[in-house]
Amino acid sequence: MFPLKNGDAAPEIALRDVRGDEWKLSNHKGKMVALYFARGEYCPTTRGELALWDSFSHLFPKMNCELAFLVNGGREEHRAFAEAIHFRPSLLIDEDGAVGTVYGVYGVNHNDMKRDDYKNYIAPAAYLIDAEGLVSAFWLASAPRGMPTPETMLGILAYAEHNDWKY
Repeated sequence: MFPLKNGDAAPEIALRDVRGDEWKLSNHKGKMVALYFARGEYCPTTRGELALWDSFSHLFPKMNCELAFLVNGGREEHRAFAEAIHFRPSLLIDEDGAVGTVYGVYGVNHNDMKRDDYKNYIAPAAYLIDAEGLVSAFWLASAPRGMPTPETMLGILAYAEHNDWKY
């Protein structure tokens, strides 16, 4: 089910964020990149997770890491949410689900909202991409708290700092 393994080259991502700015994974080579595939602003748990990660987001650049969140559709809803909480990390819109499909984080016909433009990822998932653009780690939420916390991710980055930005 999961097409990417540790050590695989991370597939390119070229998406627009909620403000309309282009974001490309390849532009961050030389840095680690934490990709967090989130359900959406409609989910109370996701809103809390986004706010929590935002509170730590200023530390990630100091650890040579770009932090990006991906959601499938709902551009206007996510833009309004990001503005309301002054969300700092990149919040990318995977409009057609192509990135989620390539990264293997979609389930079959997951569409809790009953809308074609605002589907779900199968569950929250995270990828850590190393400075060379290779998949370094992957998490899929198996329970409400199955994902790495910002503190855990910063600890991983502290290790990577002394290992040529690899984990």
